[in-house]
Parts: sequence; structure tokens; C-alpha cells
Amino acid sequence: MFNIAPVIAVWIAWFATAANLVISKVAVPYVTSALFILLACVIASLCFVPYVSKTNGWKILWDKKVWPQCLAMGTFGTALPMTIFMIALNYTTPVNGSILNQFEIIYSLILSALLLKEHPTVRQIGGSLLILLGVGILLWQAGTTVQLKGDLMIIGCLWMFQLSHIFAKKLPPQMPPQLIAAARALFAIPALAVLVMCLAVFQGPLQFQNNATLWSMLLLCAIVNYFLGNTFWYQAIRNMDLSKATAIILSYPVMTFVLSVMLGQDKITIYKVLGMILAMSGAYIVTGMVKQGDAK
Repeated sequence: MFNIAPVIAVWIAWFATAANLVISKVAVPYVTSALFILLACVIASLCFVPYVSKTNGWKILWDKKVWPQCLAMGTFGTALPMTIFMIALNYTTPVNGSILNQFEIIYSLILSALLLKEHPTVRQIGGSLLILLGVGILLWQAGTTVQLKGDLMIIGCLWMFQLSHIFAKKLPPQMPPQLIAAARALFAIPALAVLVMCLAVFQGPLQFQNNATLWSMLLLCAIVNYFLGNTFWYQAIRNMDLSKATAIILSYPVMTFVLSVMLGQDKITIYKVLGMILAMSGAYIVTGMVKQGDAK
């Protein structure tokens, strides 16, 4: 669908990841979070329809051995965590969200130890401590303000991404990256639809302010992140060294910082800069083990 060099693909995914939190922050005042993510996934799914139909991808997606994995991937990789992320942005900033997202690596090490019986190395433990220190600085700065609530919500949902990766790895190895990206958007819709209906019944009328700003952010989120971003990310990791792709994508908080400050969503503080440096450094140290593992 997009025949470009893997290194270009990963940089596009990098920008999409960085911009997504900023886009979501702009949309937060105008819409119920779950409804926003649902509509974004619907629009992204429609963008994938021509490709899936042309390549007979529907047959693969609805295979009894594939669709349960896709449903789990969409639920835990998009529907639930992205909804929580957007709710959290009511209280915290895109920069904090991007830095705190590095905490996902800690969950990866924990799940690997529990499920795969893989014991962390000294280097991984050292990198993890740097991540914890960077995250701790942000939490300490938040103190008892409402920002702390948003920060803790983000940390609390990151394990879902790791769970979705487990299901993604169970997909057929010959499954094209474009189809995996399509599945992640399409199969997030059922859980999001249920969530939206529950909110409508138990919480009351859903928020949706019909204005140009909201529609612009909705289209940007759907096309830039769920359509292009996910497509190029899966294409990159299928066609280049995983450690290199991971090293590039982990630097996205820098671009989130730039965009967020430019739009007035955040301010530059020594705590944020220091937290970002420590968390990203720790993430690089831990993920540097990927290349060593691939070489064995």
C-alpha cells in the first residue's frame, strides 16, 4: 500500500506518535473521550477498506484463528488504553503523557519475568531505575494537584499495550503490516461501542460539540495516527532491525514537547526536561538489549 523505505516509515510513525497526544489534548474539551476514539477508529477503518478488499484481507481477518487475536489486540492496544489516555489529558499534559509512556518498558520486563521466566540483567535493571527516576520527578512535581491524577491514570493503563503485543505476536507471520494496522483499528470498535453505550446509559448524554476544531482533530487522529502511523510502524518493524526502529520511536517525546509548547499546551520546566532525559535514557539502555538478543 505504501512502498517506501523502512527508515522513512519509522520516522513517519515517530511523528504520528508524537502528534497524537497533542491532537487528543486539543479535542478533550469538546467530546467524550471514548466517543472520540470510536469515531477515529471508524474513520481509520474506512480508510483501510479499499486495501483490505483489494487484497482479500477480509478472509484473513475473519479466520477463526485470527480474529480473536485481533479483537484482543484492538481492545487492549487501542480501545481501552487510548480512551484512558485521553481522559487523563483532562488533568495532565501531552509532554507528561509522552514521558510517562516510557514506563511501559517496566511492564515489559515484569511480564517477561512472570510469563516467560526471563530474569532482567544488570543493564536492564539500571535502565529501569532511570525510567523510574524520570517518572518519579514528574510525579513529585505534580504533588497533590489534579495533574497527579492524570499521570497515575497513564501509568496504570500502560500494561495493556504489553498485553496487546502478546496477542499481536500470535498473528500469522505472513500477515501484511497494513492488515495488522487495519485490524488494530477495526477490532477496537466493538469494545469502544460497548463502552460508549455504557457511558450513555449510566453517565448521561455524551459530549460532542459540532465544530471545526473537533472535526479537524478527529480526522487528524484517524488519518495521521491510526491509519498512517500504525501502518508505517508495522511496516518498519517488519523490514528493519527492531532495535533501530525502537531507538527512533522512543525519542518521540522530544517532538511532543516541541508541538505542545508551540500550541501553548505546556511550559518548559527543569523538571520536565530532566524527567524526559532520564526516562528516555533508561528506555534506550533497556531496549538496547533487543539487538543483543537478536544476534544470539
